[in-house]
Formats: sequence, structure tokens, C-alpha cells
Amino acid sequence: SESGFLLIGSLLTGSFVVAILFGGSLLLWQAVRNHRDARQKTSFVSNVSHELKTPLTTIRMYAELLGEGKIDSIQKQQSYLQTIIQESQRLTRLVNNVLHFSRLEHGEKVYSLDNFDLIELIEDILSRQSLRLAEAGLRLTKKIGTAPLPLQSDRDALEQILLNLIDNAIKYAADGKELIIDLQQTAEKLSLSLIDQGPGIPTSQQQKIFDKFHRLDSSLTSSQPGAGLGLSIARQLARGMGGDLTCKAIETGGTNFCLSLPRHKESS
Repeated sequence: SESGFLLIGSLLTGSFVVAILFGGSLLLWQAVRNHRDARQKTSFVSNVSHELKTPLTTIRMYAELLGEGKIDSIQKQQSYLQTIIQESQRLTRLVNNVLHFSRLEHGEKVYSLDNFDLIELIEDILSRQSLRLAEAGLRLTKKIGTAPLPLQSDRDALEQILLNLIDNAIKYAADGKELIIDLQQTAEKLSLSLIDQGPGIPTSQQQKIFDKFHRLDSSLTSSQPGAGLGLSIARQLARGMGGDLTCKAIETGGTNFCLSLPRHKESS
């Protein structure tokens, strides 16, 4: 009948319009997503290039001054050499972050499990970072004990996690004047907390900070160089070793980054 034909025609027309709107929305969403990804990649390349250039420039400048033989003061020579060592270590951390990011993104990260003393590893890392912490004005408080603590895990990945967390504290929490390293343990798990007295992280951002390329939109982060990868890499490495990395605010101010790890894990 004529009414049935009109009904079917209306339904087909409506379906056609809905399909066009849905397809257009999908294309628009894809275009916005591609634009955002392209902007993130451009920002990533720019930030990483800037971060790599800074220590390289410093190393070259001080090396040339020493190479010219114009620095007679032994104290100045030692100071310049110490600066070169620090900037070399910084360069190594940046390169390791980029390498870890690439391997994690392509699913190529392989964890090598070793048996080692966790206390010895923490003390070694803190010893190497002591000058940076002191220059940032951060007093170090250790609550880790002295007795050997055997752990089966990936030593290099664990070191990268701790270095990224210490970098984070130096960049954004130095005003708090203190960094607490607290180690708790059970028969199955170890929990290592890095607690600062800095400005803290809003509750709404405590999960987002682990997203790759994410940086807090504040004057604190805008004044510090970074690609927004350190915490993302740290959490992925922690989870790859069967643990986790979490963040929570402290009522009195500051942030607690807690790294939890199983004491034993099957090789992966």
C-alpha cells in the first residue's frame, strides 16, 4: 500500500542519514585522534631532542675548557670533571628511557631475573645520586634497614624505576626539602616507598600521570624539561616484573610513590 511504501521509504532514508552521521562522526574522531597522536609525537621528539642536547652541550663545554689546559685550579678541575660525570649519567638515563619506551611499545622487552641484595642496590643508587639530591636541597631519610635482603628480579629494570622516581622528586618536589625512602616487607612481597613533601598531585591526576606523554598542566611542570615518559615507563617495568607502581597523596602534603614487587617470580 501507499502508506507502507512511505513507511519503508522513511525508514530507509532515516537509516541512510544515521549511517552518514555515524560515518562522519567516526571519521572526525579518527582525524582528531590522529592529530593528537601526531602532536604528541612531535612534542616527544622535540622534548627528547632538547633534553639530549642540554647535557651534551654542558659536557662539550667543560671538556673543551679542560682540554685547553687553561684551568690551573685543582678545585675547579675537579668541579668540572664532576659536572661532566653528572651530565653523562643524566644522558645515560635519558637514553635508557627512550630505549625502554621503544621496547615496551613493540612488546620486545625481555626481563632478566637475577638474585641480588636489594639493600645493596638501593644504597648504591642513592650513593650515586647523593650529590644531585644535595644540590636540589633534598634531605634523604632512609628507612630500609641494614641487613641483606635477597630479591629475585630484573636488576637493571629496578634501577631504572628508582632513577626515574628520584628524577621526579628532584624536578618537582625539591621545595619539600625531604625525600623519605621507606621499605616494608612480607614473606611474599616487598614495598618500597619514595615519599616527598612537595606540592602533591591532585586526586584526579594520580592515575593519568602514568599515561605516556602526560604532564600536569601547571607552572611546576612547565618550568621543567621532560617528555612525560618516566613514570609511564616505571609502571610498565614494575608490572612486567609482576609488581606495580602506585601513587597516593599524603594528608600533610606531598606524594607517596609505592613500588611493590614479588620476592620471587618465574622467568619471562
